[in-house]
Amino acid sequence: MPQSARKSVGSILVILTGYTISLSNFVTGATVGYKMPFKDAVLACAVGNLMLILVATLLGIIAYKTGLSTSVLARKSLGARSSAILSLLLAVSAVNWIAVNADTFSKLIASTFTWWPIPVGITSIIVVALWAQSAIRGVKGLEIVSWLGVPCAIILTIACAIAIGKVAGYDTVFHFVPEEANTISFAAGSTSFVGAWIFGCIVSPDVCRYAKKGSHVAIGAPIAVAIGLFGLEVIGIMTAQATNKSDFVTATAALGLGVLVFICAIFCVWTTQDNNIYSAGLALQNVMKDTKLEGKVKHAVLAVIVATAAAIFAAVGATKFLLPVVQTLSVLLPPIPGLIIAEAFFVKRSKEKKNINWVAIITWIVGTVVGEVALKLNFFIPAILSMVVTFVLYIIMSKALDNVLNKDVM
Repeated sequence: MPQSARKSVGSILVILTGYTISLSNFVTGATVGYKMPFKDAVLACAVGNLMLILVATLLGIIAYKTGLSTSVLARKSLGARSSAILSLLLAVSAVNWIAVNADTFSKLIASTFTWWPIPVGITSIIVVALWAQSAIRGVKGLEIVSWLGVPCAIILTIACAIAIGKVAGYDTVFHFVPEEANTISFAAGSTSFVGAWIFGCIVSPDVCRYAKKGSHVAIGAPIAVAIGLFGLEVIGIMTAQATNKSDFVTATAALGLGVLVFICAIFCVWTTQDNNIYSAGLALQNVMKDTKLEGKVKHAVLAVIVATAAAIFAAVGATKFLLPVVQTLSVLLPPIPGLIIAEAFFVKRSKEKKNINWVAIITWIVGTVVGEVALKLNFFIPAILSMVVTFVLYIIMSKALDNVLNKDVM
C-alpha cells in the first residue's frame, strides 16, 4: 500500500468503528443475555472483547508495516495455496454475517411498518443489494457510509439505555435470572462474543493497511471495539433482560423504540455489511491467485457474488443458526491470528513462495481441537486457549521441524 493512498487517524478510526457497529452486535448481546445472569453476561462480553482488541491491534499493526491485506498476510504463514482455505472460510463467515444482519433488519422493517407488503425473505435480498453499492466502490465507499453510521449507533445505544430505565428499571436487569432450561455456560457465552466478531478482527488488516502510523491502529482498534462491540453488546444484553425477550427486534419494540431502532439501524447495519462484502471479495481474490482466473475477475463482480450468496442465506432465515455458527467460528478462526502474529514477530520465515506450510496446518488443527474440547468441557475461554496454543506451538514447531516437514514442499 503506497503512502499516497494512506489515510489519517480520523479516517482509520471512523472506518474501524463504523465496521464494528452492527445490528448483529445487539442481536448477539440479546441472545446471550437472555441465557445468562447480568454480571456473568457482561463479564463474558468483556473477556471476549479484550481478546478481540488484542487481535485487531496486533494484526492491524502488522498490516500497517507491510501494507498487506489479511489474505496476503496469511500466505506468509500458511503457504500460497493452503491460505486459500482460510480465504474461503473468511468468505463463508462474511456471507453468514451479511445474511444474519439482512434477516434481522428485514424483520425490523416488517415489525416497524405493519403495512410493509414485501415478505421478509425478499426484503433481505433488497437490503443486501443496497449494501453492495458502497462495497463495490472500495475503501472510499466504506468511509462515506461510516461517517453516517457511527453517530446513529451512539444515538441508538443511548436511547435503549434510557428506555430500559423508564420501562423496566435497571433493577430488573441487574437481578435477571434466566430460565434454567435456557442457560449457557460462561465458556459458551464468552465464546459466542468472540465468535461473533473474530472474523471482523481477522480482516482488520484490510482497513489498517491504509494507516499512516502504527499509533493510528493502536488508537483506532481499541476504541472501535469498545464502542462498536462492547457498548452495543451490553445494551443488547440489557434489552433482552429488561423485556425477557431474546429477540432484539421484539425486545426494542416492547420498549417503544421500534421506529428509532429502524432509523438508526439503516446505517448501523450498512457500515458493517459493506465492509464484509469488501473483505470477502479480497479473500476470493486470494483463492484465485495462481490459477487461470487470477486478475480476470473484477472486485465488483466478486462483491456481487458474495452479496448474492448472502441474500439467499438471509432469505431462508439466517438468524435461526446464529449461536451454532458463531461457536463454530470461535474455534475455527482464533488459531489464524495466532499463526499470523507468530510468523510476523517471532518466526520470520515466510512461506508465501511455498504451496503448503505443514507446520501451520498441523498447529491450526491442534488449536481448533483444543478450542473445541475446551468449549465442550466449559474450560477457561476456548477461543483464547485455541489462539495461544496455536501461537506457541507454531513458534516451537517452526524452529524445530520446519526443515523436516517443509523440506520438499514447493
